[in-house]
Amino acid sequence: MPKMSTEHAIIIGGGIAGVAAALALTQHNRMTCSIFEIRSEPATIGGAINLTPNALRYLEHLGVLPRLKPKGCEVKYIEMLSLRTGGRLGEINFDNIEKFKHHALRVMRDDILQALLQTLKEVGVNVQYGMKLQSVTEENESISTEFDDGTTVKGDILLGCDGIHSVLRTKFIDPQRKPEFTGVAGAYGLLDVGELHELIPIESTSLYTGRLGSLLLSYTDAAKTRLYVAAVMGTEDVGSREGWVVKGQDQEAMKQDLLRRFGGPTLPFLEKLLDRTDYLALYPIFKLSDNGRWTSGRMLLLGDAAHAMPPQGESAGLALEDAVLLSRVLEHRNANSIEESFRVYEKLRRPKINTAVKMANFGFETIKQRGWFATILIEWITWIFLAIMAPRKRIEYAYDVRNIDMDCFSSPCGVQSAGKSLSPLYRSIPADIKHREG
Repeated sequence: MPKMSTEHAIIIGGGIAGVAAALALTQHNRMTCSIFEIRSEPATIGGAINLTPNALRYLEHLGVLPRLKPKGCEVKYIEMLSLRTGGRLGEINFDNIEKFKHHALRVMRDDILQALLQTLKEVGVNVQYGMKLQSVTEENESISTEFDDGTTVKGDILLGCDGIHSVLRTKFIDPQRKPEFTGVAGAYGLLDVGELHELIPIESTSLYTGRLGSLLLSYTDAAKTRLYVAAVMGTEDVGSREGWVVKGQDQEAMKQDLLRRFGGPTLPFLEKLLDRTDYLALYPIFKLSDNGRWTSGRMLLLGDAAHAMPPQGESAGLALEDAVLLSRVLEHRNANSIEESFRVYEKLRRPKINTAVKMANFGFETIKQRGWFATILIEWITWIFLAIMAPRKRIEYAYDVRNIDMDCFSSPCGVQSAGKSLSPLYRSIPADIKHREG
């Protein structure tokens, strides 16, 4: 039987990763959880996220999906198009319901967090806001935290779910590992489509790739009345948070820059879309270096605090997967220590994350500004790449950490040992999934 019936988890960060971890541990490990968030209220910033079939299964496992699914737009595939010609380069397909159980879902980040928080309230856990972590003291059988208002909290484990700028990581676990600017910025806006619906030639989500960046168009609601417009593009670092804020405040300059990069015969309606957006948000994109530390004693990092990478629409799903896997590992730890459990979690998780980081870095490099010859070459590579990767994606979307064989407490982890004799394509996939795929 699990040993977790009376243990207490302290969670730093009240975003998607932190709330998902609290739900998993409360519902499936009978742990008590306390969540502390530095912000004064739930974060409302952030665009629309594409939740993959994996992520939807985990949300279903946590009891969140029924209240979230009606708020988003079902995505059966993401169409990839050339901004240069308007031609179709391929697609990322989520249509295999038999294997995946769900299609993908495009939904606003705020809606995801609100659905998580509502479910969290139902299980009796609240987030304490305006709480800044100041110190951590670890003892043999417990760990204590102190916050800037003098509050002290004692628990059995301390989880850092506080994002890429994690205080727990930068002060207590891996101070040398700091966010790195990628040379790419994102811009996004949301609009009511209205009579423009007839002008927009997309089923649910389309991604246009060009010489000066990529532009995503995606509906965010089932009725397809709201459209999400998002761009990623190479840019110089303005050097400070305040500098990015000032740059983002010049809405007309942002609009003209987007039209310069993405306007033209392929998207003749773009100016009308931008004119109707509520607000264009601009943000720099950072990542963490590979292979940093995730654990120290009774402390563990989850989500972007551990493995922030260039956005490929899956960081929220990875955070949900982190939470579900940690819950499963702790459920099977029996008499093993917390430290040993965290080591097992990391052995199981590293291969999948390393693969995701490599894929994200590869895809992100194609976004940066390039010449016409390189643009044409990338278009050919994209077509070939999508065709080659389709089988892997089918396996990836069927992957479920709840199916991993929990034999790592008594023997080397199957994920790592199996990976040595398999193609890199399959190294992060549990054996049971591979066998079903054939």
